[in-house]
Amino acid sequence: MRFSAATVVAAAFVAPVLAARTWDVNWVNGVPQPQVLNISAGDTVRWPNNDGPDHAIVQTANGARSCNNLAGGFNSGTLTRGQAYNRTFNDVSAINYKDGVGNNCQSGGQGTINVQANGTLPSTTNTPSPSPTHGSAANLIISVEKSIFVVTIGFLGALLL
Repeated sequence: MRFSAATVVAAAFVAPVLAARTWDVNWVNGVPQPQVLNISAGDTVRWPNNDGPDHAIVQTANGARSCNNLAGGFNSGTLTRGQAYNRTFNDVSAINYKDGVGNNCQSGGQGTINVQANGTLPSTTNTPSPSPTHGSAANLIISVEKSIFVVTIGFLGALLL
């Protein structure tokens, strides 16, 4: 079977997109769960408000469990029940955030997102919550991550034939 150069180029662009994940951080009694989440650069974190009271996702100054806003940091604005805030993290760093509504931060509404280089995630107990971007595609993502090298070599081999 022969593959065109366009097929190889398309595969090169599609594979990284399939490898990115979306992680849910849910509010449980005003506290984000999980409070610490390890992700890869390029992943997206989604904070759905299914807890009831209003929440606001606000980036905080360096230092875990800080309630001080980071100047120039992200701020979701107020999220009412049923709304969600999504943010993609591309830079390797530790991102601290809080619930910026009322005294929610002082009551435990803070968390940390550890963004690490692709392929360097430590073993973790964090698992993505089901969301529209998960499901049967999760197995495909894992397969693509494990076989991207083999597929690329296969395409290149077919081009040479």
